[in-house]
Amino acid sequence: MTGRPPPLLVRALGYAAAAWCLGFGGASVWLVAGMSGQPGRSGLVIVNLLALVLKLAGAAVALAAVRDRPGWPDRPRLLGVALWGAFGLLALYSAGNLVITAGTESGLLAPSAAWTAAGGVTPRAVLYVLFFLAGAAIFGVLAVWFHRRHQLGWTSAVTGLAGAPLLLGLLLGVVPAILSRWGLLPT
Repeated sequence: MTGRPPPLLVRALGYAAAAWCLGFGGASVWLVAGMSGQPGRSGLVIVNLLALVLKLAGAAVALAAVRDRPGWPDRPRLLGVALWGAFGLLALYSAGNLVITAGTESGLLAPSAAWTAAGGVTPRAVLYVLFFLAGAAIFGVLAVWFHRRHQLGWTSAVTGLAGAPLLLGLLLGVVPAILSRWGLLPT
């Protein structure tokens, strides 16, 4: 690590990533507030709260990466793994939204329901996909910059990128399956 503060452009990207996460977190808060008190929605509330925690963690990671004095000076590898993981998660989610199966407008992965929820390929659906692609790009640039600045080994990038599909599978597959089994989500 160098003793110099991050360049202005990198700091701006870090703040943009944090704002992206917090803005997206606002959507989770709005959804949870709209579902509170409605019967049969407790599973959706739990999933949205887990997503909110993840979004807040993303904002914290982005801000920690561009601090003049890192809050985790003895753990840059952990922060590097988190940055690569955020990039991988958003890139995979974006890819899932872009995949369209032959003959239908529903994608192969659960996130691609954005296309069908918006009524097919509409401007709203395109903006949704672009929003996630922008988040992935910002975290990708931050991950590469941080990786180079702290001269992290390839294991940090591989660990973060390998953890992304596991976390996405946990959030989109395992948690809903458990909540369905408990009767909190429709099967």
